[in-house]
Amino acid sequence: MRLAVHLLLFVAIASIVGTILPQQESVGNYLQQFGPFWYQVFGNLDLYDVYRCGWYMGIVAFLVLSTTSCVARNTPHMLRDMFRRDTGFNARTIDSRPVHHEVSVAGSAAIVYEKAVVLLKDEGYRVKRVPALDDTLLLAAQKGRYYRFGYIFTHVAIILFCAGALYNANIPLKIAQWTGAVKPEQDFALPLSKVPKDRWLSPNQLSFRGIITIPVGQSVNAMFELVGDGFLVQRLPFVVRLDSFRVTHYRDGLAKDYVSKVTVLKPDGRVLVTHDVRVNHPLTVDGVNIYQSSYNAGPSTLHLMSYSLLAPAASGVRIRARVGQSFVTGAGAYDLKVVALKVDNVVPRKSVGLAARPGHEMVNLGPMARYTVAQHGRPPIVLKTFLHPLHHGGLAYELVAYRPEDADGFHFLALPVGAKGGVSLFVHYLGALENAARHGAVASSTVFQRTLTRLEQRRGVYLPGEQNRMFLRASLVALQSLHTYPLPFLVLMRGLSLHWAAGLEMTKYPGMSIVYFACALLVGGIFVLFYVPRKRIWLAVGKEPFGRTKIIAGGDTSRDIEDFSQQFGEILEKLAGGEQDRTQERRRS
Repeated sequence: MRLAVHLLLFVAIASIVGTILPQQESVGNYLQQFGPFWYQVFGNLDLYDVYRCGWYMGIVAFLVLSTTSCVARNTPHMLRDMFRRDTGFNARTIDSRPVHHEVSVAGSAAIVYEKAVVLLKDEGYRVKRVPALDDTLLLAAQKGRYYRFGYIFTHVAIILFCAGALYNANIPLKIAQWTGAVKPEQDFALPLSKVPKDRWLSPNQLSFRGIITIPVGQSVNAMFELVGDGFLVQRLPFVVRLDSFRVTHYRDGLAKDYVSKVTVLKPDGRVLVTHDVRVNHPLTVDGVNIYQSSYNAGPSTLHLMSYSLLAPAASGVRIRARVGQSFVTGAGAYDLKVVALKVDNVVPRKSVGLAARPGHEMVNLGPMARYTVAQHGRPPIVLKTFLHPLHHGGLAYELVAYRPEDADGFHFLALPVGAKGGVSLFVHYLGALENAARHGAVASSTVFQRTLTRLEQRRGVYLPGEQNRMFLRASLVALQSLHTYPLPFLVLMRGLSLHWAAGLEMTKYPGMSIVYFACALLVGGIFVLFYVPRKRIWLAVGKEPFGRTKIIAGGDTSRDIEDFSQQFGEILEKLAGGEQDRTQERRRS
């Protein structure tokens, strides 16, 4: 039992780690979360797939053997003890019980004996009359004789828990990995159609857990199962099609719910089921659970505008791109790649200079695109731009965030939005100031104002008095910020053709039915252990001189002997009818 307790402790600690630490995620997520050092430490301990690693399964398997040995050794004895007819005892046996009383009462032995039978039955005891020995009447009473089922149920539940865990671990696949028969693919950039066939797993695997991202309107019949620093492709026993996807939000912009409408089809095209899958409400088909895990707008098309800061008077260049797509900009000297698109960007209002409102401390900045800009011989630059302008102090601003790829914090440009929207007016104002400087103009408030007024007339826009002053002030601040901006161009979002993709997690854990049954068995066993203690009472009723009767009583219990001793004494008081002579008590702990 000591060994089993220690093994259970190790399993509990490992399960806590497996619950807190995200399991079977990508290498990039772990590196970003823990850094290179701790990523390597946790990886060497197999903490990224705790429930299927070798040392965890070894502990669980040894716990099964240990607990099974205990149950096999003790259950026959316990069953015999529960169903045994307790008739072989005498006064000496009674005297050896932990709780012992001797009582002398008035009345005949037969009457006292029958009174004891009735009283014990009223207390819920199962009474057994024992054949008389000489002139002594013997009685055995027992309550809670099935208490041993608590031990049996709890230990069998532990065995079933562990058996279910081992079943879900898909040991044959783990053995194939350890022997090299199955090798995970390391190249995450490979499309599904290019993954070698020896990296594909049969749909008849005992268990699996994987993820797949499906754009709206597309279908898949396989998913990726992350294994260490690689992956395997798990073929599904059906086809999953994403019909639609929708997101609902709270008033402050946080996502409230996201729902995927999926259709599951047989390989021959027959529809099995069409159903909504939402967070914590999975769809189960043929033993496979389909969970709503995440969502993104990766298939969407971004409409971008590139402005040159070296020739600001020139018109901007329109660009259409998707996540993962690269293009050349900055007069062909820079490679810009769209890395990610995030549709909802909820941040604290104070972080963008907005006053907090009661119950609305967050603000949704809307869609944001992230890029990397590379130039030969220089460290890459990370850019972030937002689709919607930020309104502050009566003026709208377009935000551009930038930082070197190896740095932590972002720097921000706040570019004022002109009368017709966008930053075209600001960019041309920058060009007009440069042109004025080339013609000998000296920086002054008069030059700044006159240049802006001429630009407004030339472009046919008009900014009212206060808005004109605010735009001028914001433009000068932005011009000053451009001195630290590391690129000779601006790339801004001008539109978004939104197309959703849902991240679905699919699991097949047939051992969970065993685990659920074990859970019910464990609850029942614990209930029996705590609330169904065994209580036994033995009575020897014999004659005494002068018409009195002597009662020798003994008892024991499986738990809480103090409480049982008090109840035992109350039973004898009722039996004596309030009159007790020469009463002795002895209790052994």
